Amino acid sequence: MEVPRRRLAALTAALTKRRSTLEALLAGGAGAPSGERLHAVRVALRRTVSLARLTQDVPAKGSGAQLKTAARDLRRALGARRTHDVAAALLRARFRRDPRRRPAAARLAARLDRDAGAAASPERVDALLAGVRREFAARDSVLASLAAPLADLDGGRLERRLEKAIRLRLGRRARRLLERGVPEEGNVHEARIDARDLRYGLEFARLPGSTRLLPLLERFQEAAGRAHDRAEVIALVRKTAGALQASRRREALRLLPPLLRDAERELSRVQAASRTLLAALKTAVGRW
Repeated sequence: MEVPRRRLAALTAALTKRRSTLEALLAGGAGAPSGERLHAVRVALRRTVSLARLTQDVPAKGSGAQLKTAARDLRRALGARRTHDVAAALLRARFRRDPRRRPAAARLAARLDRDAGAAASPERVDALLAGVRREFAARDSVLASLAAPLADLDGGRLERRLEKAIRLRLGRRARRLLERGVPEEGNVHEARIDARDLRYGLEFARLPGSTRLLPLLERFQEAAGRAHDRAEVIALVRKTAGALQASRRREALRLLPPLLRDAERELSRVQAASRTLLAALKTAVGRW
C-alpha cells in the first residue's frame, strides 16, 4: 500500500481550515447564532468532530479525543435551538397556502420560536466555545510540530499508522452502512450519521472510489436530513399540542395528517437514495 505523502501536514491544514471557518461564522453577528448561521456553525462542528474522531489516535492513542468531545458538546448544546428553528420554519412553509390550518401552524411556530430562545443559556454556550477554542489550539500545536519538514525522524512510521487508522475507521463506518441496508423509518437518523461521518472522512482521505461516492453520500445525507426534520416537527407538534387547551390542541393535531404524508414521501426518497449509494459503496469498500 502506497502511503500518501505528508498526511500529517494535510491533517494540520484541514483542522486549521475548520477552526478558521468556525471563527468566521461566529464573528458573523452579535449574540448566539440562529437561522442559517446556526446551521453553518453546527456543520462546521460536525466536520470537526468527524475529522478529530478519524485521526484521534495520532500521535498517541486518544490524543485527539478532547477536541472531538469539545466540538460535539457545543454542537449538541446548539442542537435544541436548531431543531426548534427548523420546525417553526417548516410549519410556516408547509401551511402557508392552507387557510384552514395556517392559523394553528403560525401559533405553534411562534411558540417554538419562543422555546428555541431558552434552549441553551449564553453562559453555557460561551463556556463550551471556550473549550473548543482551547482544544483546537492544543491540537494545532501538537500536529504542527509533527508535520514540520524536519520532524520525520521515524522513517514515516507515524504517517503509515495514520493512514492505517483512517482506512480502518472509514472501512468500519462503510461496513456499518452496508449492514444496515436500506433504512426504515426507525433507523434513518442512525444511517444518516454513518453516511455523514463517512462523507466527511472521505473528503479528507480521498480513498479509492471517493469521487463516485461523495455525491451519492451527500444526496443520501440531504434526503435523510429532510426526513429527520419531518420526524422532529411531528414529534414537536405532538408534544406541544399536549400542553394546550382542548380547542387549541385539536387545531394543532389537525396539522399531523399532512405532516405524516410528507414524512412518508421523504422516507421513500431516502430509500431510493440509499439503494444507489449502497450499490456503489459495496464496490468501493473492497478496495480499502
